Amino acid sequence: MGFWLAFVAYLVGSVLPAEIFVRWKTGHSPHEFEDNPGGGGAWRLAGPAAGLITILFDLGKGAVPTWIALRLGLSLPELTAVAIAPVIGHCWPFYKVIRLDRGGRGLGPATGALFVLAFREVIPAYVLGALAAYRFRWLPSVGIIALPLGLILMLLWKVPPERLATAFAVMLVILIRNIGLLRAVVQTRGRRLPH
Repeated sequence: MGFWLAFVAYLVGSVLPAEIFVRWKTGHSPHEFEDNPGGGGAWRLAGPAAGLITILFDLGKGAVPTWIALRLGLSLPELTAVAIAPVIGHCWPFYKVIRLDRGGRGLGPATGALFVLAFREVIPAYVLGALAAYRFRWLPSVGIIALPLGLILMLLWKVPPERLATAFAVMLVILIRNIGLLRAVVQTRGRRLPH
């Protein structure tokens, strides 16, 4: 059961509404504008309605399968597979893997999964991340602050081990996907912040 749920979660994770909205409005991919096919990119390139729909869809594609996995009482490996599958799908959609192309950064579906796994612990971390993003006018600040701080709060507030391990796996996928972004920020000392 867990394998099939993870497989479906990966396929749904591969659906990038930002790609659809931006192509519909401009005829081009967000990557062609050197932007990200996530909520922020959809907002900038296709307008606020497209951005909000993308954000909600991306959150949902991480939250729904994780919630189902918890309700079914799946084992730790199955829960982890289901929680990371939509994040992997978002970052490396099946239809782009053939071209070795990338999808989004994965923060939307990762956030959805983390909200389900440890809502009380990650909300304060995301609030601080959102404030930093507002202050610096750079959306990736949310994840850069929220993910490590959320993990610290999960450790301090003693989240159940299976949820903690799954949350850590979700964060690890985000780190792997965004290592290039973090390297670019460090190399430029934050002078040029990529979208």
